[in-house]
Amino acid sequence: MTSPNSSTSSSESGGRYLAVSLGLAAVLLGALCLLSIKVKWFSDLPDYAPLLAYQLEKLDRSAGFDTVFVGDSSLGNAIDTETFDRLTGRRSVNLALTGLFGYAGSYNMIRRAVEKEPGLRTVVIVQAADMMSRTDDLRGYVLSTPRVLDPDLPETLRWPMARAWIGELLDWQTLKTAIRAPVLRLLSRPVRDIVIENDYVKQASKRAPFGPPLTAGDIVPGKLDFLQRIAELCRARNLTCVYAHGPVAAELLGPSRDFFREADRLIESTGLPLAAPEPVPLASEHIGDTQNHAAPAYKAAMTATYAAMLRPFIEAARPQQAEQAARTAAEPKP
Repeated sequence: MTSPNSSTSSSESGGRYLAVSLGLAAVLLGALCLLSIKVKWFSDLPDYAPLLAYQLEKLDRSAGFDTVFVGDSSLGNAIDTETFDRLTGRRSVNLALTGLFGYAGSYNMIRRAVEKEPGLRTVVIVQAADMMSRTDDLRGYVLSTPRVLDPDLPETLRWPMARAWIGELLDWQTLKTAIRAPVLRLLSRPVRDIVIENDYVKQASKRAPFGPPLTAGDIVPGKLDFLQRIAELCRARNLTCVYAHGPVAAELLGPSRDFFREADRLIESTGLPLAAPEPVPLASEHIGDTQNHAAPAYKAAMTATYAAMLRPFIEAARPQQAEQAARTAAEPKP
């Protein structure tokens, strides 16, 4: 006959075993999640990760800049900061990511730049001409956010963002990458990387087929969520911010004018001014590997076009910059 003490001892042992098992499972799951985040943000396997790392390293190295460009590959292939600074007298840094990051990625890069450089005065947002037709920016936010827990997010975005985090952490590709990267390094095998050429990812050797013209009905609901966040940040920090469409193949511009009229109306509703109502048209000989990319040989000329377009906004920012410098100089030294 089993004694009561023996039964109690067996029950306690079982409870301890279950608690230890659950604890180990939680630790293992947490470690996998952290590894997934690390690989997603910093590994050299996914295409977007090394570019993000490159731009963050550039931001860490930069000092004293007064102008920042944020956006996607249409920006990365259109603006050469050395040419831009020579033409405008500014000190700029180009933090272009890819279309995957959307407006959320631009918002997060502006936040990083503001924290890095107190002398920042001008922000230029250059997004692909068709950005308003692309799906929401939640994944781009998860991949680029400087803070995992972000109290600045409006309540309407918190649950959708939580779903995006869960989806990213449970994504099979994330787990596969998390396993594959260290194994390749252990075997001293080369891993996929990006080639930087003229401060952005080197273009493909072949041109991708063009997409169809756009209509106003192609605009995705919710595209203003992070664009409004950008506008609010600009006002709060007293920054001169301007939105510019990235360039696009000239043959797509005419049939897409209804799309741009509606996109412009929405962009301007946030309070962000537009540098121009339509994208810069790319002639056939000036198109790079996609309809939204200027050819590498045409990048300096494209930069000059944008410099002329942005000059009124740059000039408007100069008095503010001089006033800020005067206030700083007048402050008592510690």
